[in-house]
Amino acid sequence: MKVYLFDISSGLYLGEDYWDSRDVLEAEGATNLAPPKVRYGQLPVYDRSVRKWKLVPIGSLQNSGAKNE
Repeated sequence: MKVYLFDISSGLYLGEDYWDSRDVLEAEGATNLAPPKVRYGQLPVYDRSVRKWKLVPIGSLQNSGAKNE
C-alpha cells in the first residue's frame, strides 16, 4: 500500500513509500492519507491531532519552527 511519510516532530512531508498496510503507524511518521496538492510558497504538514494534512507557508516553518505535538 502506498504511504506518505512525515517528520514526527514537525509533520513536514518527507515523501512516499510502499508498506504493508499493517505497518502504517502515525507514531512512526506514516499515513495512508495523501497530502494536498502543493501551492507555490507552501508545504504540506501532517497534523496528527486531527489526522489531516494542511498547507503552511514556507516562511512560517523557518520563523517559528513547525511543532506537531
